Amino acid sequence: MCLVRSFAGRARRRLGALALALLATAAAAAVPVAAGHAETQIFSLYDFQFEDGSVMPELRIGYETRGTLSPARDNAIVLLHDTFADHHAFDAETGPGGLFDTNRYFVIAIDALGSGDSSSPSDGTGQDFPRYTIRDMMKADSEVVSRGLGIGRPRAIVGRSMGAAIALEWAAHHPEAAAGLVLLAPSAASDTNFQLLIDLLTSAVALDPDWAGGRYERNPIEGLRHAGMIYYPWSVTAPYLDALSPAALAQETEVVAKNFAGWDANALVLRCAAARGHDLAGGAGGSLDAALAPVTMPVLLMPSRGDRLVDGANARLLRGKLAQARYAEIPGDVGHRGIAAAPGTPEGDFIVETVRAFLK
Repeated sequence: MCLVRSFAGRARRRLGALALALLATAAAAAVPVAAGHAETQIFSLYDFQFEDGSVMPELRIGYETRGTLSPARDNAIVLLHDTFADHHAFDAETGPGGLFDTNRYFVIAIDALGSGDSSSPSDGTGQDFPRYTIRDMMKADSEVVSRGLGIGRPRAIVGRSMGAAIALEWAAHHPEAAAGLVLLAPSAASDTNFQLLIDLLTSAVALDPDWAGGRYERNPIEGLRHAGMIYYPWSVTAPYLDALSPAALAQETEVVAKNFAGWDANALVLRCAAARGHDLAGGAGGSLDAALAPVTMPVLLMPSRGDRLVDGANARLLRGKLAQARYAEIPGDVGHRGIAAAPGTPEGDFIVETVRAFLK
């Protein structure tokens, strides 16, 4: 997606981007943001080049900030959500006195490229939207923080699942730009198990007659619903499912189906493809050791017990290769769901206690 523009047009856009960046930096440095409610902001990246070489004239990334940036600009925490979430994923943990205490930290929650308030196929580009990668998401997110907000070294980058993959890429490519990482359900690459699930999800969407090769006039809702129904049992454990009544099982399955049906199909399919293609070593000539060599900051690895989407073996592999790794498995039988458990649940309280100790 490459367009030819005049020099004057480029200049106007870049001046506008500079002005927005300066305003965003000034606001972050001086203005406290209400912890309970934050206004979504947009940072635009012009002539953004994707990993595959395609260029987007203007890429928009949505984000929210809460709390106040310290004079030393050293109290920022960046929150990166998982595959099917958005920048509200950490709302339950963010606020005065919370895990991400807005009386102490300047909290930045970012919408990943391809969904939420960021540029997405749902904007009207559909199948013409670039096939983006985890590294493309990392590149855009890091620009929001470094250029948009003027923060060179966040106190921590926190990521769940896909967000953990983005955070790992961030640390590998910009090791000076993170004092620490908190990675929930991390992996160095998507494994065969995960790739199979992604293939099932996208096939369910593609089998809906409304899909029309992605050039649909009507969003293929039934295909999206079926994708959600396929996804649901993988997101929990077999013991969890066995303990549910038939009515509760039907209700939980329907909730996930409705959530998937809320997606634009192209946005979901391209997001799935990006997650499926995750491979940290691919950015370092195929060597995982080389990719991880720059990641010397403290890293907290938190897999969830019984996770059938992102196996705990992935975190254990990273533990053996990272210079300063700390490992803490989230207990319980909720599987992948454990990484997003709310405070007040056993899993959520374990996350709060462990992450809070790490951030001290």
